Amino acid sequence: MQKRVTLWAVLLLAVALVFSGCTSRVESGAVMERDADDFFIDLPAVVIDYAADGTASIGGLSQGSSDSVYEPDPAVSEGLASILGGMSLQPLWVGHFTASNLQHIRVTNGDEGILLLVNGQRIPSLIWKEESLSATAGAVSALGLGVPALNKVLPLVRNFGLGVVLRFPVEEGTEIIPLSGVEESEAVTMARLMQEQVLQTFGGVLPTIDIPILYHADGSWTLGELSDVDWTVLTSTPFYALRLPPSLIEGLTSSGIHEVTLKTDPDGIHIALNGIGLPYISWGNGEVQNVLAISKQLGVLDTVSALLPGADLDSVFSLIENLLPIIQATNANITIFLPGSEMGN
Repeated sequence: MQKRVTLWAVLLLAVALVFSGCTSRVESGAVMERDADDFFIDLPAVVIDYAADGTASIGGLSQGSSDSVYEPDPAVSEGLASILGGMSLQPLWVGHFTASNLQHIRVTNGDEGILLLVNGQRIPSLIWKEESLSATAGAVSALGLGVPALNKVLPLVRNFGLGVVLRFPVEEGTEIIPLSGVEESEAVTMARLMQEQVLQTFGGVLPTIDIPILYHADGSWTLGELSDVDWTVLTSTPFYALRLPPSLIEGLTSSGIHEVTLKTDPDGIHIALNGIGLPYISWGNGEVQNVLAISKQLGVLDTVSALLPGADLDSVFSLIENLLPIIQATNANITIFLPGSEMGN
């Protein structure tokens, strides 16, 4: 009985500390307006602060000590300290983040999807609509991984507004980056201009690429009238390596999945099963450009260069940055037809 009381006390105090360490949501109105009888929860973001030694704290309570106004029972304090201890990071990582001026990482869930921001700049995030969440539940059930009532629970994800901020130490004299309302980076602005130039080049019509691939029961595939072996011979590229295990083909078709589509457009990367769209990965707001900029900031380029001596990675990054706006301004569709589909019959 005492253990149960202690557990509930830990949970209640954790909630109190969470609210004491909260900040405003990443965007006002992240959860759309609803009727009075609709169920939804919209909470401020929880802020987890990291010290230079890697210890985490919420609302002034850390795993080692407490500057909080709360004075919990020792057993409760021990339980909370254990939770915060599990959130700790290696001091080396915290020091690297500080030296690289990575001030905060923010994750927020709302009506639009799960948004990820680093130093206030968006990176690729998971975006959904009500029908895509329902489709996800249906796809999971079709694959035999269904969870009872999942088709009712998943659509409710849009009714929860939750967020977490990981905040790291900032070097003295460094300008503090706000959690929200940050102006878009120069790289994102340039990417938008390049996309507009691409559209103007094509008369305002997006370039379109359609690649229908027919997979057979043995895992081999055909594109047009050519088999994977034909494509390998013609291009001197081992395209036969794209064959799928027959067991995977059988598993998908027996689950009722006969068509899988991978599509890119100016909004992001989309996946559809049997023509039904799932939540997609966004890149329409400069997310990929921000990832490249953050990678440089964190020294990823230098690390990879050290592993690949002689490689001109600066040129590779420059090429990627120049090609991205063109790729993002293109409608590319790769549709995989499986046995039992209209094309596979």
